[in-house]
Amino acid sequence: MQNIEEEIKNLTTLLFQLADHCCWNTLSKNVVFIISNISDVESEIFPKQRDLRNKQNKNKTPKSFEEAIADLKEIYDSIYDINLYVYKSEKRKTILDIRYFLKSNLDPDFLKTVADNSPLLHSKIAHPPYLRKNEKFDINWELGGTRHHWKTFWRKMEFRKLSQTKYKL
Repeated sequence: MQNIEEEIKNLTTLLFQLADHCCWNTLSKNVVFIISNISDVESEIFPKQRDLRNKQNKNKTPKSFEEAIADLKEIYDSIYDINLYVYKSEKRKTILDIRYFLKSNLDPDFLKTVADNSPLLHSKIAHPPYLRKNEKFDINWELGGTRHHWKTFWRKMEFRKLSQTKYKL
C-alpha cells in the first residue's frame, strides 16, 4: 500500500481542475466523501444505472477524508480500480464519490496478470447527453433537476426534427 492519502489528494486536485474546465459550478473546498463499489450497481442501461447509483448514494452518510482513507486501506490490496467523481456540489460542501472495482470481479485469467498491481486511479466527470461541443454544464446534472430535464427535452426535440428532415423523401 503506497501512499493512498497522497494519491486520493492528487485525484481530488485533478477532479477539481476537470470540473473547473468542464462545469460552470464553483466547487466548495469543504469536501466530504462517500465510497461505492462499482459492482453494486448492475444495469446495462446507463440512465437506469445512474438512477440506481443515486438512490444508493442518497442513503450514504458522507465521511471525512480520514474516515474514507481508513475504509479504503482495509480493502486496498483487493482493489483493481479507483474512480473519483463529484457526486454532489452544494454551496457549502462538495460530496465526492470514491468508486472502486474489486479484483475479485475480474476474469480469472486477467486477474492472474494484475493480482499484484496497485489500483488504477482515475478522476472522472460524467457528461450529460445533451452537451454541445465546448459547452460548460452543471456538475449536478446526474441528480436531475429542472435545468437537466429542460435541456434533455430540447435535445430530444432537435434530434427528432433532424431525423425527420434527414429521412424525408
